[in-house]
Order: sequence, then C-alpha cells, then structure tokens
Amino acid sequence: MFRTRAILALIIILLIAPQTPKENFLLTEFHESGLFSNYAESKRFLNWLTWFTIFLFLLTHLIK
Repeated sequence: MFRTRAILALIIILLIAPQTPKENFLLTEFHESGLFSNYAESKRFLNWLTWFTIFLFLLTHLIK
C-alpha cells in the first residue's frame, strides 16, 4: 500500500508542478502529441487526469 501511495504522490507532483499560470508545459506537450484534436480537448483531459489522480491518492489513504 505504501508503494501505491508513493507512486501516486509522485505522479501528482509531476502533474501539478509544471502547471503554472504563465505557462503550462504539460498542456503544451499533450496538445503537440497529436492525441487530441484541439487545445480545449487536451486541457480538459489534463484537468480530468489531475483530479482523478488526486482522488485515487485520497482513496488509497481512506482504505488503509
């Protein structure tokens, strides 16, 4: 269980740290990857991924 929490914590840090008000490096990378048809779709996915990862992290702490 500790390993799962540590991995999720690392993923959350890697997702949230590059997202600044001036520049969002991850959003640019997602958009340029070609997986998404437009900028709004990649932004929506990144937002969903961030919140989903935070939710999983919190869920692992509640389960113990």
